[in-house]
Amino acid sequence: MWLKLMLVAFLANGIAPFGLRILAAGNAAGPFTYQYLEFWYLGGAVFAMIVFVSRHAKPYGREVLIAGGMSLCSIGGQLSMALALENKIPGHIVFPVVTGGNLLIVAGAGALLFRERISRYGIAGIVLGTASLVILSIP
Repeated sequence: MWLKLMLVAFLANGIAPFGLRILAAGNAAGPFTYQYLEFWYLGGAVFAMIVFVSRHAKPYGREVLIAGGMSLCSIGGQLSMALALENKIPGHIVFPVVTGGNLLIVAGAGALLFRERISRYGIAGIVLGTASLVILSIP
């Protein structure tokens, strides 16, 4: 079950920015940004509740607190990205900065705060991810 939920999270993480990109491309970022984000996060909350109810499990307070904190961070990031697009910052700049920032913050936090060792495969992933962002940011 854990793997299935992680796959859903992985896919959902990429779909939200994709929707913002579609709104920006159609010059609809301003009027529909808040509605888009409201429905996106409401849908995620409903999905999470369905999973919990179907498993007949009650979430622990710690789980709710962590999920709430992650949700607030996610909403803040998506809203910031939407506002940048709404203020006419080009998508080829906004999306690489957001994605690259996440990549560097997560890798840096893992190494510095949690003393995780980055393997050769991890380093290769970071280098390839950074290279892809550079390539994608070329207008």
